[in-house]
This record gives sequence, C-alpha cells and structure tokens, in this order.
Amino acid sequence: MLYASADKVREQVVAMRVADGELRTKQVLGQNCSLTVASRSPGYHSEPHAHDCEQLNYVQRGEIWVFIENAAFRLAAGDFLRVPPGAVHWAWNRSRSECELIEMHTPGLALDGVDAPRLVNDGEPVSALVPSHWESTAYWAREDAALAAKGESR
Repeated sequence: MLYASADKVREQVVAMRVADGELRTKQVLGQNCSLTVASRSPGYHSEPHAHDCEQLNYVQRGEIWVFIENAAFRLAAGDFLRVPPGAVHWAWNRSRSECELIEMHTPGLALDGVDAPRLVNDGEPVSALVPSHWESTAYWAREDAALAAKGESR
C-alpha cells in the first residue's frame, strides 16, 4: 500500500512519559522513515529521551520549546528544527494553545501504543523501527539555564 486516505490514518494518543499534557499523533511509515503529525496539548512536558534516528521538525501551528542537551529552542509556526540521532531531547508546550508539529524520523520511529500504516508495496523490504530510550528527568534541571540564555524564565 503506497497510499492511505486521511480517514484511514487515525489520530492516536502516544503512550509517552510526560509530566503533563498529552501527545496525539497521526503517523505513517515508509520503507526507512516515519512521518507524524503530532499535536501537543498546553502544558505538555515530555520526559527526556533519545533515539537512534534523525528527527526533523516543522511547526505547523502554535509554539513549543524543545530542549536538546543544554540548548533551548523556542519554535513558532513556520520554524524548523533538527534533532541529531542519539541526542537527549524533550519538549515543553509552555503556551495556552495546542502545538502541531510535522515530524520526520529516519529510520522510522516506533511510537508506543501507535499502530501506523506502512506505505510500501507488498514484499518490499522495510527497516526496523527505532524505539525511544528514556533518560533521567535530572535533565530538566538544565531548563532554567537554557531558558535564561534566551531571556526567558520559568
């Protein structure tokens, strides 16, 4: 199957470790990649994690802070961000509005609790999906310094 109509890709809540809020996504898988439309509710604050895939983000709507190791990035509609493979990162929607990101992962990312269609031909070889590895919430201690470097406070 190389095509999936909008009504065949259902929105699902990701079983993700969060301090608050939730992540809902529509995801499709390719041969060596995954594409998600990810909506993060106000207050969404994921736990630090890493995965062995490159991640490209595009903010479709809203705004969100993404932390990568010791750096903080305030992303708004129209912005792009790359998370290198293996980099510890997490996100925090500090706004009062939902944020919608378009995310591309190569190789494809396995999302806990999400059953996504694979858009490949029958018999076409596919790569295994990459899981996330959860890191210590001690990384959250880096948020204040990273925000202060951007002129922000908690």
